[in-house]
Amino acid sequence: MSTWNNVTVRLLGPPALVRGTDVIPVPGQRQRRFFTSLALRAGHVVSKETISEDSWDGEPPLTVAGQLQTSAWMIRRVLEQAGLSRSTLGSYDHGYELRVPPEAVDLFVFRDAVRQARDKYALGLHRDASDLLNTALTRWTGPAFPDVTSSRLRRRAEALEQERKAAFELRALIDIGLGHYTEAISRLSELVGHDPFREDLYASLMRAYYAEGRQADAIRVYHQAKKILREQIGINPGTRMVTVMEAILRQDEQLFQISNHEMH
Repeated sequence: MSTWNNVTVRLLGPPALVRGTDVIPVPGQRQRRFFTSLALRAGHVVSKETISEDSWDGEPPLTVAGQLQTSAWMIRRVLEQAGLSRSTLGSYDHGYELRVPPEAVDLFVFRDAVRQARDKYALGLHRDASDLLNTALTRWTGPAFPDVTSSRLRRRAEALEQERKAAFELRALIDIGLGHYTEAISRLSELVGHDPFREDLYASLMRAYYAEGRQADAIRVYHQAKKILREQIGINPGTRMVTVMEAILRQDEQLFQISNHEMH
């Protein structure tokens, strides 16, 4: 991973600065909220109002100004421990800035690698897409900033977990493209278990089973999905699932020519 001054800002795991193999955690709940609010917008000035909303869910204490100053002072100590200048945390009348480039923040490196992987996958360059996505997923060392407790930042973390799930879904589609059907089936089965109303996941799982020569299992997935969708949300399978099912019943080899656009 590209680093800045050999330092990486970690958000995809407990908030920390990582220098080589040394992990310098951000101590204290108040400091972790402050640091996370800034790191999510690294390279930009974040208003004190925004930091306050992130830190106290819109209900700041009367001593908010002093507490922000104290948090900034403590974070500068963490920056120094990582070998960075105290000025890496910029201070302005109206806000603060974590002065690091995007390539120093694991979240932005993850997003960039996933974006490149999607582009390669769309071009049918499955091996290149696989390498990029593997690199992207290694950025996660655990849930996104799990020890940051404000409701506002927890919602941000939940949204990032959805990005992670989308990357795992892409990983499964790439596996199908590479002919790694067993791996794709395993990943897609797990994703379906977490999100049983996603018809596109069922369609991909059906394709993976069929590609592995397990036509009966592919058909079973369709009927299980149909039952779940009808009983729990009162709908029938949509066009995508029906199209894949009909192709399986015809044993249509064109099933694997379905465009990547249709599979997303």
